[in-house]
Amino acid sequence: MAEFGIWVDEDGGFAETGFRSSEQAQQGIGDLVFAEPYLRDYTLSVVEICPDHEEQPKEGCEECDAEPGEDDADDDESDSLSHAA
Repeated sequence: MAEFGIWVDEDGGFAETGFRSSEQAQQGIGDLVFAEPYLRDYTLSVVEICPDHEEQPKEGCEECDAEPGEDDADDDESDSLSHAA
């Protein structure tokens, strides 16, 4: 099941997580801004959390984006070995 959080664009991190729907997280923005008025000056958005990296949004997860590059290098190496035979 997807989990959602409130992402602070300026900080590049989550202000709050643990929401089970985007609608619940959207309501959470209002509650959060009421409790922490300084957050009115920040860009807050509801994003789905990466299931493998809790501190990252699912879309654009820096850790997931870095992983295919490592696998690609392994694939290129195995391809060159198989073609050499």
